[in-house]
Amino acid sequence: MPGTASPATRGRPRRSTADTREMRGRIMASARRLFAADGYEGVSMRRLATDAGCAPAALYAYFPSKRAVLHVLWEEIFRDLADDMTRAAKARRDPVKRLETLTRTMMTFWLERPDDFRAIFLIEDRPQRPGDAYFAHSPVSLETAAILVKAARAAIDTGRMALTDADRISHLLLTGVLGTALSLITIPELDWGRSGALADDMATTLIRGLQKA
Repeated sequence: MPGTASPATRGRPRRSTADTREMRGRIMASARRLFAADGYEGVSMRRLATDAGCAPAALYAYFPSKRAVLHVLWEEIFRDLADDMTRAAKARRDPVKRLETLTRTMMTFWLERPDDFRAIFLIEDRPQRPGDAYFAHSPVSLETAAILVKAARAAIDTGRMALTDADRISHLLLTGVLGTALSLITIPELDWGRSGALADDMATTLIRGLQKA
């Protein structure tokens, strides 16, 4: 009938790709800020929607759950980390120096992004349903781990490393990196000196400790 809207034009207009991207960006910016400040349990979907400037129903149209928001945030952060690590690995030809550079790169990344560190490592990943995967098993998380393991294998091949298990080396370096970042970020009242210098010293110490005497 004349004047009757077709099914394609009834109701709210469809969001453009740009609108969708802009709204998702606002949601992720709010999530990054709120999770870092108040932790996962301290943020509700309603509060997240209010902070992002959208209705709760609209938020659920983008993300089915708070955990989904958290995982997308983690994916964005780890993608940036993987990019930094890839560039750092390409910049060093000597395998042992490459491993040291990657260690320093990871420390620098977290120290420059303390809110992202809090949003990831101070929030426990809890699967909600049978079959839910941990973020640690996601492609981007595995990619960052693989960059470090690959560098450890190359360092082992030089014959200069005391340990010959690449996974063990990567685990030792990761715990050193995360422990250093945790201390500097969450205990700021202690006089650590210049954080960049401490991170450099820790990276050097870790790699020297893993090499043959």
